[in-house]
Amino acid sequence: MYLITGVTGHLGGLAANAFLQHEEASQLSVLSRSADKVKMLAERGVSVKIGDYDNYSSLVEAFKGVDKLLFISSNDLMNRETHHRNVIAAAKEAKVKHVVFTSFQYQSTAADSPNGLMPVYKLTEDLLVDSGLKYTILRNGIYMDMLADIIGPTIRDSKTLFAAAGATPVAFTSRGDLAEAAAKVLLSTDFDNEVVDLVNVNSLGFPEIARQLGDVLQLEVTYVDATEEAYRNALSQAGLPPVVVDLFAGVLNSIKAGEFNRTGEALKDILGRTPLQVKDFFEAYYSEK
Repeated sequence: MYLITGVTGHLGGLAANAFLQHEEASQLSVLSRSADKVKMLAERGVSVKIGDYDNYSSLVEAFKGVDKLLFISSNDLMNRETHHRNVIAAAKEAKVKHVVFTSFQYQSTAADSPNGLMPVYKLTEDLLVDSGLKYTILRNGIYMDMLADIIGPTIRDSKTLFAAAGATPVAFTSRGDLAEAAAKVLLSTDFDNEVVDLVNVNSLGFPEIARQLGDVLQLEVTYVDATEEAYRNALSQAGLPPVVVDLFAGVLNSIKAGEFNRTGEALKDILGRTPLQVKDFFEAYYSEK
């Protein structure tokens, strides 16, 4: 029996749907705090386990009888460490045989990363490796989908890509590709006790991203490499809360530091095709806007 957590979020939901393209629904359980939130999956024959990352005992109960668990990282910025500790400990207590964890790319020691999210991911990886459980750690590339948020909704009027990202190449990777790969790894008999870099086959700097964006929009898009202070001020003036400002500034600092410029073939090999490219993402995204 397989179980996927986080299915009410983007990555987990896509992973569950990808799983169902390759395996019977009777083989899948999903974790949710509310059955109503996963009604569509239940209607397809997926078993729903009620559980909450905050509630350790609910996790132990939900994980009983599970052979292989796809552990989607928590999206709670304040309680992520507690959530991750709970999931790993509960999986061990419930005697789960194998945990596949969605981690994140980094090239520093994580503890000194300019991205404040990274220490928790590194801690989780270490906890999982030390747990005695069979594991697979998927170090996901930075989401290509974030580009739409970085670019902003007024790009056709402003014709300016304003970001504190320097010109360092970035291997942006689509969330859909990462979810499909996670589902395939979950179903695979390979990757035992391995760390897998799920990244795109090439990388682009923001000047080139602006050029490709301009080609798609048929505009001359200018990239402005802002200072961190100017970028933070722009986000704050747009009404974003401090925690979101910190998140975006941290991610862009990591981009500038080269933490997301690793490329590789593993994602391509798992998918059996070339991962989505930035220009193709732009063409699909902006055709609907």
